[in-house]
Amino acid sequence: MSVAGVTDVAEVREVPFTADLSAIRRLAGLLPGAWPVSVNAVRIAASVRPNRVVIEGGDDTPITMPRTAFQVVYPDSTVMIDSGMDRETHDSFSTPDKREPYFPEAFARLQKALDDARMIVLTHFHADHAAGVTQAANFSDLAKKTFVSVETARCLLNTPHKPHLAMSAEKINQFIIFDYGDYYPIAPGIVLIKAAGHSTDHQMVYIALQSGREILHSVDVGWVLENIAQVKGKAAPWVKEDKGAVLGQLRWLNTILLTERNISLLVTHDDALIDAAIKNGTIGDELK
Repeated sequence: MSVAGVTDVAEVREVPFTADLSAIRRLAGLLPGAWPVSVNAVRIAASVRPNRVVIEGGDDTPITMPRTAFQVVYPDSTVMIDSGMDRETHDSFSTPDKREPYFPEAFARLQKALDDARMIVLTHFHADHAAGVTQAANFSDLAKKTFVSVETARCLLNTPHKPHLAMSAEKINQFIIFDYGDYYPIAPGIVLIKAAGHSTDHQMVYIALQSGREILHSVDVGWVLENIAQVKGKAAPWVKEDKGAVLGQLRWLNTILLTERNISLLVTHDDALIDAAIKNGTIGDELK
């Protein structure tokens, strides 16, 4: 049963998400310096899941969900959005008799991109976004240029995604830890948007390019664009989210999808969307 603003009345009450796009755009121009010129994506692994766990009401069709990271390219440097994860961590999400795809050559390219980046930003603490840094052999070198929110630091310390990812306070304090209200201009043309729901520390990322194009990376609000298009959440029983908050964010993103023609949406785990974005030139598939 559903009514306006409510899905499954007995369980989920939608929490409106009221991010102000005009304020986000203004903040994109707040920091001095050239805006980015492009965005690149890398897929270092994949998870294959039935559609019925990816989106409420889905069927048994298998969906390939890539593990990704994104590179924002400036005229003289790069900023990495998330860091993928090492093979050991990837394998910890599957069983020995059913290993999911992992692409070591792509992860090696990602590791080089992390090494060369001016800045690394972790959107939230989940392993497929953070373990490329937290488990790196050169962790200390990466940590000193990696920005994590106060809430992400808390999650890494108190609620690690996997037991082997537990971190000491001493290691976490090597990160650049910051706090903010609703939005944070992290670099010229890049604004972080607080969007707790998928996790308590979850953030979306707005990117304004020199060309005038805009990219809104919704990260894990939905796993695929169809979550946004249908305003339907995930149905995976192991995912512990604030479903009401996620539903409100999906509705906000749906409005962006339908009304903001200059904004291209990115979704972390949508293989088809990433393929289409590469084909139409929205993003590239070669890391600098």
